[in-house]
Amino acid sequence: MSATLLEFALTNDALAATGSKLKKQSLLAAYFRKLSDEDLARAVRFAAGRAFAATDKRVLNVGGRTLFDVLPGLMNIDAVHFHGLAVKNGEIGDALSQAWPAREMEATLLLADLVVAFEDIAATGNGQRKREILERLFYNCAHPREAAYLAKIISGDLRTGVQEGVLQAGVAEAFNRTLAEIQRGVLLLGNLDEVAVLAKHGRLGEAKFRLFHPIQFMLATPQETAADAEAKMAGRSFIVEDKLDGIRAQIHKAGDRVAIFTRTMDRTDESFPEVIEAMRGIDGDFLLDGEIVPWRDGAVLPFAHIQKRLGRKVVTAKVRRENPVAFLAFDLLYREGRLLMDESLAKRREILQSMEKVVRLPGIEVQSAAQVEQAFADARQRRNEGIVLKDLQSPYSPGRRGQMWLKIKTHLPTFDCVVTAAEYGHGKRKAVLSDYTFAVWDADPRDGGKLLNIGKAYSGVTDEEIAQLTELFLGISTERRGRVHLVPPRVVLEIACDQIQRSNRHASGYAMRFPRIKRIRWDKKPEDADWLSRVAELYQSESNFGRKLPDAVVPPEPSLFD
Repeated sequence: MSATLLEFALTNDALAATGSKLKKQSLLAAYFRKLSDEDLARAVRFAAGRAFAATDKRVLNVGGRTLFDVLPGLMNIDAVHFHGLAVKNGEIGDALSQAWPAREMEATLLLADLVVAFEDIAATGNGQRKREILERLFYNCAHPREAAYLAKIISGDLRTGVQEGVLQAGVAEAFNRTLAEIQRGVLLLGNLDEVAVLAKHGRLGEAKFRLFHPIQFMLATPQETAADAEAKMAGRSFIVEDKLDGIRAQIHKAGDRVAIFTRTMDRTDESFPEVIEAMRGIDGDFLLDGEIVPWRDGAVLPFAHIQKRLGRKVVTAKVRRENPVAFLAFDLLYREGRLLMDESLAKRREILQSMEKVVRLPGIEVQSAAQVEQAFADARQRRNEGIVLKDLQSPYSPGRRGQMWLKIKTHLPTFDCVVTAAEYGHGKRKAVLSDYTFAVWDADPRDGGKLLNIGKAYSGVTDEEIAQLTELFLGISTERRGRVHLVPPRVVLEIACDQIQRSNRHASGYAMRFPRIKRIRWDKKPEDADWLSRVAELYQSESNFGRKLPDAVVPPEPSLFD
């Protein structure tokens, strides 16, 4: 029997009703076991909040405005009233469920029907045609929870508390596989829905690595001092590289086909055409990890040069001439049919060194704090923001932070924070959202961590960026409180500050002194933002003059005349 949208909805309601990850996992497993291969793939995809597979670049391009155009008429209610329900609930799906009229018809809408409709929506750029398809699809929802989850899938936010890890664990439990096997399959193929079908039939061993789906990047763990780094190195041999202020990117190439993926797993080919051209000139098939940096005459330029390219569909000759860039490779993950991630960094670098026409980031071996200090000073002399230390025996671990890669940045280090509210400014900015409240995670967001506000900033962004953010935040605002719009986690800001102080003003318990926006991190997902534990660690650091010393008199705040 084909899987219905109503059964999918009720299963996801049960998931949302429990806070236990193990319970969620078991509910998913029980549901997945009884599905056909086709419906299993659909259910896994939809449970992740995706209309299409992760490697399928098609998009629905259906925003809240389109849904607000379609839904009130179907429910025969006032559009303003429905908008108020959506604001109160924080999303359209549950608001829709509350207002959906009772219908004397059987719930027969299938997951397969959603697939057909989504393909039709993605295939048309005509707004009226999209609305017609949506009207027909929603009209066939007999039950309020069908309508709710149809809207949730379209918006990409099910709000069930099921993160990717729980979803993978559910697939593993459903078909008696280990989580590591499922994760490996996703690494190789890129699509959990495809991996689930292989797992069901005991065919995970058939999965072979495919290019052109983004791999999560291996990450470095921040260190406060060279001495801290030396302790973590524990006598192991590390290589140190400059930490560049650019765009972390991976390059996939097969034949003449080249793709650039950022940390957000998005394609950014249009912004860097000369990088695409350079990669086409390198022989063979490969997957490189590295950094796209503003670059002229063998030196890294200020990051502002690269910002002028981001978001552009067409990069003119003038922009290319005035804001040149280069891709500097520091890792090699795949080469000529061979996956290299399980090899040591030393081996990967050896193969990378043999590749002609690849601009490689140089590195030197270090073992002592003194050598690390010197490397840091040299990097700063080159106007780079710090250093990254890498264990030469380390495999490449996608998405992981550990003790194999370490980084030291300038003091105080900047923080990556998530915007939670945007406020109208004053004076010439009274009509735009120019003041941003930001937060850090109290724990791993993939395990249910919550955002806790830590500060507010308005300086450091241009009028053009403010206009861009205003349009974005007004489009996703969940609630307005006077001059302030509350927004869901979408935008990451890199925040610099002079000091960190204890404070009861913010839910985090900390406040930043003189916070300013260094840049908008379009290349980062909200889940990549910093944790409260890092704030607490840096609060206690020797370089933070804002920490309260025990049994010491806290000096008064400086006045205007100091």
